[in-house]
Amino acid sequence: MNLLFFADSLQHALSTFQLDDSSIALIALVGGMMVGYRLTGWHDQLKARRSRVARTRDLPRKRD
Repeated sequence: MNLLFFADSLQHALSTFQLDDSSIALIALVGGMMVGYRLTGWHDQLKARRSRVARTRDLPRKRD
């Protein structure tokens, strides 16, 4: 059991995988879901950052 054995078995598994219309559609669906979740996460982070900046901007300044 060495790395070459695993690499050879992975290559064999990938070569037997056939791409037909349904498997391509499934790959596109899963990829689209992942990108959508990622974009939503980035949007939520940006909204949180904007509200944090707006909150600190609206605070009254401290007098010395």
